Amino acid sequence: MPTRPSPRSFDALFRYFLEARRAEGKAPSSEVNARIALDALFARLRRQGVRDVRAVSRAQVVSFARWLQGATGPGGEPLSFATRDSRLSLVRVFFAFLVKRRIVLTSPAEGVSLRREDRLPRRVLSEGEARRLMAAPLPGTPVGLRDRAILETLYGTGIRLSECVRLDLQDVDLSGGALFIRDGKGRRDRKVPLTGRAAVALDVYLREARPALGASGKEGAVFVSWRTAGRLSKAGVQIVVRRRGRLAGIAGPLGPHALRHSCATHLLRGGADVRHVQELLGHEHVQTTTVYTRVELKDLREVVERSHPRERTPKGKGHGKIGRSWRPRRRPSIPTS
Repeated sequence: MPTRPSPRSFDALFRYFLEARRAEGKAPSSEVNARIALDALFARLRRQGVRDVRAVSRAQVVSFARWLQGATGPGGEPLSFATRDSRLSLVRVFFAFLVKRRIVLTSPAEGVSLRREDRLPRRVLSEGEARRLMAAPLPGTPVGLRDRAILETLYGTGIRLSECVRLDLQDVDLSGGALFIRDGKGRRDRKVPLTGRAAVALDVYLREARPALGASGKEGAVFVSWRTAGRLSKAGVQIVVRRRGRLAGIAGPLGPHALRHSCATHLLRGGADVRHVQELLGHEHVQTTTVYTRVELKDLREVVERSHPRERTPKGKGHGKIGRSWRPRRRPSIPTS
């Protein structure tokens, strides 16, 4: 158990909080996320003249939550609702920790939440856009072969950005057509199938392009940087997706998570069972997977036309379904007197 700090400064209590989470076996990525969220909160509080954690008010936490609504990432892109909600959640966890350790009497963050948008902010590529994106990298260059493999892997397997950059050579089973995802979200391992196109793209990249990028025998990462020949970073993969998206003529900013979301959505539209998609994405609860389903009006209309009893023609009868040429009768006039 970490030693309880005597000062009430943000930095001292933050170190105490991190030590306790490490002792609980929290993943390193959790520490990074906590640092980002709490550093932002502490910076705002210091600008407001607050130095003691006991002086933090609920109004100041609510103000931080409102600020999160418009927060942006390193590239200036708006943060997803999930990212903003995660950061506010870490603030709640931090103050709940202080209450449990009797450092503060009550949590000023308890019950503070973000207003959920009516529609999911993540974008979904159309199947045509996905095909154009996969074809965007030039196949005749090592970087082009690498980028094609990255895009096919992200879209074909639905793995997360962090899982993609952590892939090692030992995690790729081309003969079995699968990837082994180690230490995924929640520190869970899983095995995901490779689509045929992703397997081919990875095979060509590993045989022809990766050695040409200068990767040594000591470097175990699957995807490497052309500058350093070392493991490609998250920012590097984000740049690949964004640049190839522009080359493919896809409007608006595009990130790796859009490929994960598109993979899940296209599978579900194609008839995949939501439980199978849950397993592929590595979700602990099926309710999380259903967030990835966006039913658009076109899909809903097709389902209604295919399934509703008033849209089906009864066997042996020439009526029942209203043809597309049907038009409603003119509405009768309503007497005004």
